[in-house]
Amino acid sequence: MSPAHISLSNAGDLVASLGSPQFPARLWAWLRETVDPQSHYSVATRYRRDTPSQSVESVDVLFFAGGDDPDGTRHALDLYTQGDWRTDTLLPHIERATDSQLVFSCNEDIDTATEYGRHFALGELGEDCTLLGSERDYVYAFSLFRRRGQPSYTLAELALLRQLGDFVLPLLIQHARLACLTPRSDDGALLQRFEQRLSASGATLSQRERLVCRAVLQGQPVPQIADTLALKPSSVRTYLGRALAKLGVANRAGLFAWCVTEEEPTGDRGQ
Repeated sequence: MSPAHISLSNAGDLVASLGSPQFPARLWAWLRETVDPQSHYSVATRYRRDTPSQSVESVDVLFFAGGDDPDGTRHALDLYTQGDWRTDTLLPHIERATDSQLVFSCNEDIDTATEYGRHFALGELGEDCTLLGSERDYVYAFSLFRRRGQPSYTLAELALLRQLGDFVLPLLIQHARLACLTPRSDDGALLQRFEQRLSASGATLSQRERLVCRAVLQGQPVPQIADTLALKPSSVRTYLGRALAKLGVANRAGLFAWCVTEEEPTGDRGQ
């Protein structure tokens, strides 16, 4: 089964929540429904690598979600990012990562010489599957944990998780970009980025097309946009469709991604 044949019927809300506080829980819930109903917890991390040596320099936690105690998880991840990541058995895979891959860990050999290792050993987390993907100087990791004592992953489940990596990892990268650009309490940075990209792209939007795009980026639903601009909802959809076509994106999620995508250098266009 290829990613194209995996059911994405319930992924719309997931994609729409990119950059928001709702994304971690929706991603975890979607993966539980899609491939791993026994998943107990999920953690997303980002590793910065030194360019010449590819050795990891630092780690930061993007988010976590699931059934474990959030305060306990937060404490464990603080220990991990403060330096205990250096003993992680996943590290060699991270340093060599180029294309997306799936790494299975039974977690029976956690180093209890570290405070993080002792904390992990006392917890409920068992084996995990980690999706790895690299972009520039970073490696992104998304780990799905089962509770200790639960049945092991089957070969079919591992294969499906590996295929899902081609869908999940780009989402993770886009979410990290959007979440970094703008807290949900202040959409100013994202709107500013939209205006910068619009100016650099050479695309010409009408005033209403531009206002509709800005409203969409602020998370406003069509009825609210229609009320604000004194338009019919059908007209809002028409203006949005025209704007998206001019920008070369397919939908709302594509508009968010377009805002945070690096502009293609002029010399590379048309090649």
